Amino acid sequence: MKTLSMVGAAVAVAVLTVSACSNNVSESSQVNVVASATVAADQETALRYSAEQLDKLAAAGNAEAAYEFYSQRCKGKIGTIDTYKILLDLHYKDRDPQPTNWTVKVNGSSGQVVTVDADPNAPADAMNPRTWTYIDGRWQFDNC
Repeated sequence: MKTLSMVGAAVAVAVLTVSACSNNVSESSQVNVVASATVAADQETALRYSAEQLDKLAAAGNAEAAYEFYSQRCKGKIGTIDTYKILLDLHYKDRDPQPTNWTVKVNGSSGQVVTVDADPNAPADAMNPRTWTYIDGRWQFDNC
């Protein structure tokens, strides 16, 4: 009978240990979920800020500052700042760009941004999602 009591006690200790561990895992998982949500919200805020800056700089015709938001891949396709300036001038010809709202979705190191432009002359594709990529510690426009 003593052996059976000892086995019962050992089982009870094991159950308590597993319960305690599972509570810790649950708390740890909750902390990880909250931390992940905070990081995601921070990344969405950072991406929105970058998208707003690029849109405002480009709309103002500040090609040099706007170009800095582009990824190396896009810069390679566009070419020089002078080429980029020509592209901006063509894109905004006969327009009064008025970016007013940015919707952002982040998935890891990739993000999508939709900008609402109140300009009635904005092209039909102006509200298409644009791709951004988190590279070297910052969000870079990568939709080229």
